[in-house]
Amino acid sequence: MPTDRCAPELMFDGYLTVSRSGRVLYANEAARRWLDLPDHADHEPPALQDLLPTDCALRHLLGSGAPHAPACQGTCRGLQVHLRPDGLELQGPPRPSPSEPRTLPEALNGAQHIDEVAQVILTHPQWQALAAQLALFDPVGATLRLLQAGPGSPDLLGTLPVQDPHPVAQAFRGGAARTHAPGGWPDPLPPGTRDVLILPLRSPQRPLGALVLHRAEDLPPPTHAALDACAAALARAAHFDDVSRSQLRYRTLLESTHAALWELDRNFEIQGESPNWQALTGQTYAEYVGRGFMAVIHPDDRPRLEADIARGVQGSDPFELRGRMRRIDGQYRHVVAVALPVPEERGAGQGWAGSIQDVTEEVWAAEWDRPSERFLTLAVQGGPARPTFAAVLDELTRVTGATGGLLVGLPSGGGAPRTLATSGATGHLHAQLDAHLDDPQVTALSARPGWLHPPGETGAPTGQPPRGALLVPLQYQERVIAAALLDVPAGLVDATSLEHLRWLQAHLAPIVHSAQLRDALDRSEAQARSIVSALDEGVVMIDAAGRLIAANRAAQDLLDLPPGQSLQPLHDPVWALQNERGEPVPFEQYPAVTALRTGRPVRRVILSRTRRDGQRRWLSINATPLEDRSGVVVSFSDVSESITLREQLTAQAFQDDLTGLSNRRAFQRAAQEQRGPRAAALLIDVDHFKAVNDTHGHHVGDDLLREIAARLRREAPPGSLIARLGGDEFGVSHPDLSTEDACALARRVVQVIGQPVVLGRVHAHVSASVGVATTERLRGADLHRAADLAMYVVKRAGRSGWQLFDPDEHLPT
Repeated sequence: MPTDRCAPELMFDGYLTVSRSGRVLYANEAARRWLDLPDHADHEPPALQDLLPTDCALRHLLGSGAPHAPACQGTCRGLQVHLRPDGLELQGPPRPSPSEPRTLPEALNGAQHIDEVAQVILTHPQWQALAAQLALFDPVGATLRLLQAGPGSPDLLGTLPVQDPHPVAQAFRGGAARTHAPGGWPDPLPPGTRDVLILPLRSPQRPLGALVLHRAEDLPPPTHAALDACAAALARAAHFDDVSRSQLRYRTLLESTHAALWELDRNFEIQGESPNWQALTGQTYAEYVGRGFMAVIHPDDRPRLEADIARGVQGSDPFELRGRMRRIDGQYRHVVAVALPVPEERGAGQGWAGSIQDVTEEVWAAEWDRPSERFLTLAVQGGPARPTFAAVLDELTRVTGATGGLLVGLPSGGGAPRTLATSGATGHLHAQLDAHLDDPQVTALSARPGWLHPPGETGAPTGQPPRGALLVPLQYQERVIAAALLDVPAGLVDATSLEHLRWLQAHLAPIVHSAQLRDALDRSEAQARSIVSALDEGVVMIDAAGRLIAANRAAQDLLDLPPGQSLQPLHDPVWALQNERGEPVPFEQYPAVTALRTGRPVRRVILSRTRRDGQRRWLSINATPLEDRSGVVVSFSDVSESITLREQLTAQAFQDDLTGLSNRRAFQRAAQEQRGPRAAALLIDVDHFKAVNDTHGHHVGDDLLREIAARLRREAPPGSLIARLGGDEFGVSHPDLSTEDACALARRVVQVIGQPVVLGRVHAHVSASVGVATTERLRGADLHRAADLAMYVVKRAGRSGWQLFDPDEHLPT
């Protein structure tokens, strides 16, 4: 029921906020007395209109929906009404200053902000205390801000974590009043302090802090009414500050954002001002208020947009609007507007709000991508360059409506442009290009399309479109690699066409660059093939996972790859590599793997691989990682002939030409290197060889030496090195032969060499003197010299026998 309480004195120092629908959101104690509101409401907030007398001026104000709220007139003279984003704010006139001090509730009602309320609490004489402090709870940091009275506003003494052992924090956590003796108080106290009283303050919704009183005498604590008044004032001030900050943020957002934010009523009509909309479209508030904003929508889009709005406002779900909107520069842009419902407190849709986003580039890209699929497909397929050049020029002429076109490539090192593609009549375009070769427009091309005027003309007459050729540079990696000259009829290139050209520039440049590379490759392919063939150089590409993704023909021949089969991964056993000793190379030591792991090139690594036909081929391998570490390029050449020649030369240097055995140099090196615990060496001297040689000739002597070499090969155990040391002297060395086995070998050698030899018509009979030395009996000594000493012991004893070297007997004293 309406009340007759409209006397302004009841609203002195009163404060309340009302939603846009007129419902009371917050009311302080004075406002509650004026409206006769209960302290705690268990139902939804009442409507202010229902609480006012029928003749109250506020009823008309709340129902008018006026954008500006003047001061209330009539019986409520002096009541201040302010418009907020979410409703109205009402504040009563301050109570006239009485002659006597104001009561605590009166003083609190006169304060709005948190600092003002805190200053009133800290300075009011009601507490009858030496000093007062106020600890305000900060829920964000879970701290207590400790304040004391200052000259005009409270001074901050410091902050306390809520979990701190300080008595104030303990009382706040406990929620009950506490009295503390001064002896254990952690902070300085005023002289004469008898006790410290800590009084928690809280609102029905949340804890607010605590009041700390330093008292000089034993007085009763403040009344609950006084503490409730402080808590209510603090809660009201916090609410007021939050509203002020929210309003400030809202206004700042509207003024600073580049988006066009708008707010409409339930009929989808604009009621409030939008500086962003005015800056975006050039419309004034008088022009766009209501449905005036439709004037900047493209005429072809208005019917559809009106129908979409009519359907959208029938429901309560967000909906989307698309169309073309005229900007302040006169250009139409594709935009998307999202309409979001703004509900009332009871949940019913009240109006709409949202923002507008420019999606012109996305719409254009979608439209321009479809006709460009042909040359994009050509670029992806990596086919011949000429069709790609022609497709690029066709697209440029289609977009501009050109009757002729010329696409030229510009060499990086200078020189004459190279014609890549032509369309229509191009003689005059060539002439213009030749005439402007030294023009800064060509030699220092900008990134934007421009006009080349015929020689002798600097531009078109005033008010007429430019004449000549439209120059469209194509820039790749900050260098103009090509340019198109287009014969465009006057007036065909509008703002949208220029935007399309700029879009095409960025998309066509890499396609043309790729085609130029393919073109250069095609033109030099024959020369490249001949060079590769002459160098016998193979090239493969390996990715970061070790997969061979490409191989040239030379590589396929060198690697003996099966035709028509996919390349196996590098770790497949088919690629097994070996070092010079014939040992398998671990996969992680492959040159390609090493280059991938370290990021550094690997040069001239000699490794071998066994082909399918069993041949072992030697390869000189280089591996160079790509800059982004996504793969490695491996080049290699067949060096089998040089390796074989080197092996042959090495063998010749350590081989006896007559018998094919190793020579003295090889035997001495083997005897020096064989330092193991069971190495052995035998020195063999053929007895009576000189008599055969002198009697039957050197050719018979040579045949006899070859036969002796053959018999030694049959008797020597595997792993032995058999050498002819010179003349009729031979040697056998083995890295792992016991003394017992070495002696047994010596006995067999004496036996087989002593058997008759039939050489054609000549029957020769010789014997052998053999000296044996082993590291089991002689550690650290020269086996060759020791075996030689043992052999001469046999010679002096009459020949045809063997002797094991004994250091105690055979070394000279």
